Amino acid sequence: MKLPGPFHITRVVESEGAFRAPDFILPDATPQAFSETRTSKDPRFVDIAGHRLIMSFHSLIVRTPRNIILVDTCVGNDKQRPTLPEWHMRNGPYLEDLAKAGYPAESITHVLCTHLHADHVGWNTRLINGRWVPTFPNAKYIMHRTEVEHWQEVQKDPEKVANHRSWNDSVQPILDAKQAVIVAGDYEIEPGVRLMPAPGHSPGNIVLVLDDGKDRAFLVGDTLHHPVQIERPHWSSRFCWDAQMSAETRTKFVSGVADTGAWVIPAHFAPPCAVQIIADKDGFWFKTAP
Repeated sequence: MKLPGPFHITRVVESEGAFRAPDFILPDATPQAFSETRTSKDPRFVDIAGHRLIMSFHSLIVRTPRNIILVDTCVGNDKQRPTLPEWHMRNGPYLEDLAKAGYPAESITHVLCTHLHADHVGWNTRLINGRWVPTFPNAKYIMHRTEVEHWQEVQKDPEKVANHRSWNDSVQPILDAKQAVIVAGDYEIEPGVRLMPAPGHSPGNIVLVLDDGKDRAFLVGDTLHHPVQIERPHWSSRFCWDAQMSAETRTKFVSGVADTGAWVIPAHFAPPCAVQIIADKDGFWFKTAP
């Protein structure tokens, strides 16, 4: 699926559909509070009968004249995630779908992890002969230094089961293979393609900013989980490292990008996936591509 915005942006889906109740993802989205939003009545984003948010788990591939950049690598196959049945020991056709979209694993020049949660790093690696090896052999894996240092510190406590143990099978092998490029939050991959810090969901959460001189897009990862957070930017997910900081970052971002015409493309929005934020009498809303 090609998305609007600068350069050439393609979405490759690992899974998609009705996921969990709104207040499972967003604790402030109680049945009463959620029912008062416009998003709650939009069947593109909500399974209204089942009272569940519709969410997508996908990667975004940005093709520029110089590089092919894969943003966020979903859950992955063969990963042991026993507390989440939807993620546990998956065996899906992600790599085949990536190749069908025109991007075989060998073609990827960069893998960007907006943050290091388990559903954003899974396809960093694949299981070959009992070993986790980099899925994208020719890619530089870009990770924010603050994010890496945070999770390295967390790993020192053997009592903590962090990120469904995804560090061990999806991040450490990349470091061991010396394919990781640890960068500051304002790192520029190439002209028109740069990172922007967006802390809160995780300590080193970042946004990828694309600008080709004609169009602009923000690939925001989990800075926004669901369209309802455009209406209610103060609603943070239960998975945020610092809920207050996340709300502040999101509110600043939403207000800053509103009415600019820029495309906002999160990691979990169901189709149409890309939106333009607008300000209105009730706060903020969005429109989608024609």
